[in-house]
Amino acid sequence: MAVGKTVVSTQLIDRVAARLGRKLFEVPVGFKWFSQGLHDGSLGFGGEESAGAAFLRRNGSTWTTDKDGIVAGLLAAEITARCGRDPGALYAALADQLGQPVADRVEAAASPQQKKRLAALSPQAITSTELAGEPITGVLSLAPGNGASIGGIKVVTKGDWYAARPSGTEDIYKIYAESFQGTAHLQRILGEAQTTVDSSLAAPS
Repeated sequence: MAVGKTVVSTQLIDRVAARLGRKLFEVPVGFKWFSQGLHDGSLGFGGEESAGAAFLRRNGSTWTTDKDGIVAGLLAAEITARCGRDPGALYAALADQLGQPVADRVEAAASPQQKKRLAALSPQAITSTELAGEPITGVLSLAPGNGASIGGIKVVTKGDWYAARPSGTEDIYKIYAESFQGTAHLQRILGEAQTTVDSSLAAPS
């Protein structure tokens, strides 16, 4: 039974899955990518960056195949009742063990033509070998979990990453970034990501 996340969700999920010995299923943005796995039981959990999540019942049967705030709220209440600690305190303890991430998202206007350029950005366009002083371990345009296009680019190091993609509904682009080395390091990642995006948007069509 795998753990599902979108490409722009926290890497803390990766670390939890690894500690539990569970396969990670990383997909493009959009909860629809989890629906089949939640239906057939191959995914025990699916979560996205906007706090949408769903998971199977304790007996492994399907609860819902769409993100559901009621289920998550009930689980939070049960955690508090059974553990005597609220989920925020449990998260803090987990982050103490696996690393404390800091994340941010930047949005800016982009024309339809610029959005097309960014969506078509290939891994070969990333010539840097480091991101904010850390060796780059992967450059993705396809989601590792299902091979579907992420509609942009994701650059990954051992513990940090950024992703840049155009919005599917607005004339904007988004840069997502996360660091386990503090806010200053996160700002370095965002700065380098912005340089890459600016270069892509300025390229001739």
